[in-house]
Amino acid sequence: MLIRFAFSLTNEFWFPDQDVLQIYLIGLKSFTTHSYPYFGADLVYNHSQIPGALQGFLVSAGWYVWKIPESPFIVLNILLSASLGLLAWYTSKRLPDLPKVFIWAYLFLIPWSFCFFTRIVNPSYVIPGAILFFIAFFETYPLLRVNVVSKRLSFFLMGFAICWTMQLHLSWILFGPFAALSFFYLLKGKNWRTTRIGVVSFLVGCIVSGSLLLPTLLRFGFSPNEGSSSAPSTLGLIQVNLENAKELFRDITMYYGYGSFDITRFIAAHTPERIQFLKDYLWAAPFGVFLALIGIAQVIFLLYKTARPGREDGMRPLRNMLLLGLAALYGSSLFSKVRVPAHAAVLLFPLVALFLLHSFRTPLTRKWIQWFSVAVFFSAIITYAAIGWRNFTTISMYRNREAIVRALDSSDYTIVGRRRDDAEFNPQAITAPPGIVP
Repeated sequence: MLIRFAFSLTNEFWFPDQDVLQIYLIGLKSFTTHSYPYFGADLVYNHSQIPGALQGFLVSAGWYVWKIPESPFIVLNILLSASLGLLAWYTSKRLPDLPKVFIWAYLFLIPWSFCFFTRIVNPSYVIPGAILFFIAFFETYPLLRVNVVSKRLSFFLMGFAICWTMQLHLSWILFGPFAALSFFYLLKGKNWRTTRIGVVSFLVGCIVSGSLLLPTLLRFGFSPNEGSSSAPSTLGLIQVNLENAKELFRDITMYYGYGSFDITRFIAAHTPERIQFLKDYLWAAPFGVFLALIGIAQVIFLLYKTARPGREDGMRPLRNMLLLGLAALYGSSLFSKVRVPAHAAVLLFPLVALFLLHSFRTPLTRKWIQWFSVAVFFSAIITYAAIGWRNFTTISMYRNREAIVRALDSSDYTIVGRRRDDAEFNPQAITAPPGIVP
């Protein structure tokens, strides 16, 4: 947790990813102006915002305890460590023969978990809800249940997770097929008492997390308003887009990449920049190259295990759920106005991660595979250290931490930057503190 927290503080903050700064500003604006954060992340493609106060409260919560710039990072890392720990515990119950140290190291050190989820950006806050949802789903699906969570609690957690994610990111719709399958088996049992308990528990879960959405809907209603950021409309992004149909191969590799050591995207966005990184940090270059090759091999291995899941307990039904997740991702992309970015479906991470851990049950019985895994995890830490060292003085919060301190002391969030809705979604109007070049 401490290693992840240290890396989290070096993650990009100011630029080039404006979304990180904008998510931070949602909470900072709410805290410094003492206002209710009716809306969350921006949908820049149709000039609207995701309704609900959850995002604003998750970012600002730490400042009510400790008024320092790092507080949102502390809260985020506590949430992530708790949820990843829960997933590790659940996985160890499903796979008691798999070394626990491998499960924990894998879930905490996989690149998407280590490099992306530790950023102050809305998909990071989706992960705790996603982990709760998929654990609950497995416990309601007869072919995957291990009876460590009751059905009543499972349906409550699914409802809670859906309304949690709904206020953070549009990808909550990907939960739909899995929730429908859970209710199908609930109704199939023809036990009306159990059905009633399941439905009521689900609705109570929705109410608990969805209560932060209610003030927004009461004040602004349901009517879409494409020209204003102060309307709970996300409908403008839904349209048939057959251009995304040709992205199947990309979607498959992106999907399986969630569970592999796909480190290249976190080193840099383009190949020349990645090569330059290796030149600048020669002491980490061998480890980074090794990790990138392992990431490619893992994707190939996952594809093989999908085609031939073997006869291990739970592999075939889990494979089917993995394919259901891929179908949901690909199918939903056909109704997306934009090309689906890699981070847009990270809520499927627990599903892919669990499938990979299932797949490693047999290989990890070999001693040399266990030692090879240690080498992979060690290489990951060395590579992350180089990435963090590069980011610290270039794009992290510490490029100009003093601006955030002044904003908190003077209760003026605009010292740090302007919200997109303040600037009426005009990118040229979004300013940065002195010394920071957008």
